[in-house]
Amino acid sequence: MASVNFGETLTYWYLRLNGFFPLANFVLHKHELTVGHSADCDILAIRLPGVYEEVGGHLIDWDRAAFERWELDLTRTIGLIVEVKTGKRYAKGVRRAFDQTRLEYATRRLGLWHNEALERTAAAVSAAAVYNDPYHPYTIGKLLVAERFPRNANIPACLKLNLREAQTFIRDRIQRYEEKARDKVYFPSDLIQYIIWHEATCAAR
Repeated sequence: MASVNFGETLTYWYLRLNGFFPLANFVLHKHELTVGHSADCDILAIRLPGVYEEVGGHLIDWDRAAFERWELDLTRTIGLIVEVKTGKRYAKGVRRAFDQTRLEYATRRLGLWHNEALERTAAAVSAAAVYNDPYHPYTIGKLLVAERFPRNANIPACLKLNLREAQTFIRDRIQRYEEKARDKVYFPSDLIQYIIWHEATCAAR
């Protein structure tokens, strides 16, 4: 997994441990039919309704409080376009990241909608935090992950997740399953391996 900073890494693993298949640093290539300037999407993630894993993939393992707060129905296929900010001033960057042309590009990559529905879907999610397709069991949302959310920040409608929430969720999941500590070297992230080691060390004291 390629990732630029610790915030993106935490978000990636938060989503992965919640049953998503995340794609980090998705490149949006400049093209006359898509976006005017090359850019990237921090994370694209998709979650199928039947996701399950014996170790860490039960109903009790998902962050149901967050899903309920976001009004995301886990019986639907969910796609998320994710922007991660670790600084204090980020409103302009979020507006740019959630621009309708970039949303359409990212939506196309998720592969849930055919060409004729892409513009309609991107327009709908551009105007709201979440769009539930009335014709298919598909949901798409914009998720902003940050350390803080200033009230006066002029950002588009989006789902919000505090980085500390993501960290706490990851820590709690690791504590719940001793298999995570045993298999830490199989996780392709130095940060997550450290968190697993740290939690296991603290629990052993």
